[in-house]
Amino acid sequence: MNSTTTSNLINLQSLIDLSAALNASDDDAFILNTALLSVMGKLRTFKACALVPNSEGKWFCITTKGMKLPEEPFELELQTDDIGTLVLGSAYQTLVEWGVELSQSVRSSSANDEVQGEYLALLCFGANLVKQPYSDEERQYISLVGSITANALLNARNMRSLRETGSYLERKNQLLTTLFEINREFTALLQKEEILKFLTLRLMGQLAVSRFSILVKSNESSSFEIPVNRLKITEDEAQGLLCEYKELGDEALERCQIFIKDCVMAVPMKTQNEVRGLLLVGEKMNKKPFTAEERNFLEALSGTAMTALENARLFHEELEKKRLEDELNLARTIQKGLLPQELPSITGFEITGMSVSSKQIGGDYYDVIPLSEHEWMLVIADVSGKGTPAALLMANTQAALRALAPLQLPLPSMVSRINDLLYANTSSDKFVTFFCGKLNTQEQTLTFCNAGHNPPLVRRADGTVERLMEGGLILGIMETLVPYEEKSINLTCGDVLLCYTDGVSEALNELHEEYSEERLESALHRSATKSAREIVEVITEDVQSHAGTAPQSDDITMLVLCCNIQ
Repeated sequence: MNSTTTSNLINLQSLIDLSAALNASDDDAFILNTALLSVMGKLRTFKACALVPNSEGKWFCITTKGMKLPEEPFELELQTDDIGTLVLGSAYQTLVEWGVELSQSVRSSSANDEVQGEYLALLCFGANLVKQPYSDEERQYISLVGSITANALLNARNMRSLRETGSYLERKNQLLTTLFEINREFTALLQKEEILKFLTLRLMGQLAVSRFSILVKSNESSSFEIPVNRLKITEDEAQGLLCEYKELGDEALERCQIFIKDCVMAVPMKTQNEVRGLLLVGEKMNKKPFTAEERNFLEALSGTAMTALENARLFHEELEKKRLEDELNLARTIQKGLLPQELPSITGFEITGMSVSSKQIGGDYYDVIPLSEHEWMLVIADVSGKGTPAALLMANTQAALRALAPLQLPLPSMVSRINDLLYANTSSDKFVTFFCGKLNTQEQTLTFCNAGHNPPLVRRADGTVERLMEGGLILGIMETLVPYEEKSINLTCGDVLLCYTDGVSEALNELHEEYSEERLESALHRSATKSAREIVEVITEDVQSHAGTAPQSDDITMLVLCCNIQ
């Protein structure tokens, strides 16, 4: 084996060893430094450097051995020959001035032979120790080193890319796992304060954010609530956001800094694709900018928090609704107990009553109270309003009546006392229309007092109709200044007394037309020869026929008395 063959084998082995060393690292500086040291030993030179391009196309020295090059990036217009050696040109002349004797480009390969690859680096070497020009063999060796270095740099780039991709996927996986855990923990929280506290802890723990504010749209109006305000947003600033951005879109989020000092990012808080609020975030405690992953995390976190807040609100609304329903059911049970469960049997007369509330509880009232063996108190009343307030006032009226009726006071005196009691204990917007009559079965008379109630109808056996109007003002408006009046009428066989509330005569249909007193009187005429219960049924069916599909607008109450004494 001759010396040339031996030299080639040594060069080949050194190239193999160099390739193994360079491809074992993903550090560009290490790769270029190792390549320089390997060539310097072969070329017997103590001066070398490696140049790399930056993102702007300029070059800078990444490592140098015995050469002094500019510290700032500089421009080089490269022209290289077939093996990548820098040829005569402005760039070559510049490098020669810096002590460069030989330079080798490090370029990526191209699938198209006519197209040159990307410049990755430039290896530069000073003169050798013997001050002789570099031989063709040495230049060929450097060219091979350049190719090996190019492959090593590309492999390093791929390794970094894979590692970054793996790190990105790992962060994404951690993010998804964290969001899953957060969503599960949010779901278990049903108190607004607990949700906001948990959100605060997550912002601090995951993103190192301690200053933020939350603006949530109010359900009752178009204003914002500010349950958390660590950015110290003023009411005027919040109102400015509201007025400027009634529809919270991307443009609004980008311009939040105009209104809110120290706000570096604004994230919409959505639930069911509707923006219900804003999460305004200050800078992180480590002063670092938010990454894309952190922005995505904030969006997911804010949406999860908003959904939890909405679920908590709906949960408490349902609890409140259930509580109110329970209270209304209890009130309804109590109210039913105030109405007579079964009307007494009155010799020579047939009597029946009914009451249907437009709500769960109502303000209508009727009663039949025994006073003596031959006397009975007939009462019907209508409290202003509906629902619980009307029912409470009705209960007070009934209690006063039940306390005064056994005293056998004259009707005007009894009604005056009830009026004064209600006036002293109710507000001016509450009142009661009231009708009471004292039925004497021996004398077949009805003595009555009407305090502003719908006049009851007395349909005589001969078909004539009387309206019982005498009495005075409705109860509860003012204390009694003008005495109430009473009047007595006789009742004979075939006469019918119909007491009713305005829920009957003013029942509305789909066209908002009232049932009317005229139609009520007509229904009474058609059913006058029937029993008291049948009369109530005929009138009720006629009212329902008139109303059709329209909802019941008011309480409907009737009390019917039929005289059967011959």
